[in-house]
Amino acid sequence: MTYEQEFLRDFEAWIDSQIAVNEMAMAASRKLAEEDKDEQAADAYIRYESKRDAYQFIQGKFDNYRAGKGFHDAPDGLFKKSTY
Repeated sequence: MTYEQEFLRDFEAWIDSQIAVNEMAMAASRKLAEEDKDEQAADAYIRYESKRDAYQFIQGKFDNYRAGKGFHDAPDGLFKKSTY
């Protein structure tokens, strides 16, 4: 495996772990916000959600790479993911 392949593999694994971490943090902060009416937890939820969305965007770039698409192509389903 070349250095570039190894780097991309490790970077993608790191992105996946960051998505999982932020989803866990979102669940914990949502629980605190709902149970304790904690405004700081509600704000934290938004920050974790924003980070997760950014990591998912990068994850979509890896999907584009595997599909042979250009770097600047928008990941598939990008505009379907946001729910408010």
